[in-house]
Amino acid sequence: MELIGWGARRNVKLLMTPGPVEVSPRVLAALATPQIYHYYPGFIEFFEDTVDKVKRVFQTKHDVILMQGEGVLGLEAAVANILNPRDKVLVCDSGPFGKWFRVYVENYEGVAVEASVDPREVMNVELVKKVMDEHKDLKALTIVHCETPCGTLNPIGEICKEAKKRGLMTIVDAVASLGGVDVRPDAWGIDICISASQKCISSTAGLTLMSVSEEAWEAMESKKKPLRNSYLSILDYKDTWLRQKRFPFTPFVAEVYALNEALSELLEEGLEQSFRRHRAAAELCRRYVREMGLTLWPNKDEYASNTVTALEVPAKYSDKTIVEHMAEKYGVLIGGGYGETKGKVLRIGHMGYQATEANIIATMEVLRLTLRDLG
Repeated sequence: MELIGWGARRNVKLLMTPGPVEVSPRVLAALATPQIYHYYPGFIEFFEDTVDKVKRVFQTKHDVILMQGEGVLGLEAAVANILNPRDKVLVCDSGPFGKWFRVYVENYEGVAVEASVDPREVMNVELVKKVMDEHKDLKALTIVHCETPCGTLNPIGEICKEAKKRGLMTIVDAVASLGGVDVRPDAWGIDICISASQKCISSTAGLTLMSVSEEAWEAMESKKKPLRNSYLSILDYKDTWLRQKRFPFTPFVAEVYALNEALSELLEEGLEQSFRRHRAAAELCRRYVREMGLTLWPNKDEYASNTVTALEVPAKYSDKTIVEHMAEKYGVLIGGGYGETKGKVLRIGHMGYQATEANIIATMEVLRLTLRDLG
């Protein structure tokens, strides 16, 4: 009898999408650990150990919390917890996910001020400084580190430092970068840094990882109507986990097991070695793109992320046709575009466990065979 999960994968033997990603046998084994009551002392200690490992990956002294939901939960929560109606937020838009912050701001009755660049570019520090200087009453700035639909990596360090000089709260989406490239909330002045379990951390989807500065806590508590007793409430985690070693509701026990194991693997490898591995995989992928006569989506190599490569769909083809052919005939699954890049790009995720040179070679050779098959 066929197992449901394997049935969903059908012919796919290698996942090279920009998330969720392949996970290691150790992480899969951790998922099968028997369930436990979340207030049993053993699990409290285990959760504490997991939080400590997250803190080490964030390279932070800030408080760290684990929200029970995919990374998008944390992105919305960051805005919802600090924003008052009519507060102005500078939304850095270099692609679909950067633009998405505008929706959160407006959903919570804030005013979005955009700094926008072409989706083939990265955020321009001078442009951001210009917009901040023009709008003296900004409360916060939002920016995406790795804009996965475009395969670009924004200079969040420079931008957040400039925002802090002007007294702004800084919110960073590091969902597709943490663990694969350097992220430093303390050194770069990031007040709320959000990541997720299913990208470079290389666990399964379901958990938001978040570092929170003292200034961010103050902003949440001084909000006109602090957000509490809500699935989105970050303050609820402070009141329960950080103060009492309790939970605002039942945590995802199996996902915590998996996350802890994935973090252990990452820390055993070492962050610097992980960064080098991701860089080597990305450089090889980009070299293949050029050798095959294809075109990277980012305008310059230095704009490209080391965690995902986006390339233009070759003329006469469709992303859907290429993705399906690679998966069904050769068992390698990559991604297509998203938002304004939908139908325009192919995306190869080299994140976490799947970021190896062997996987890049297999993927790009399968892409080569697929283009040959399609004529």
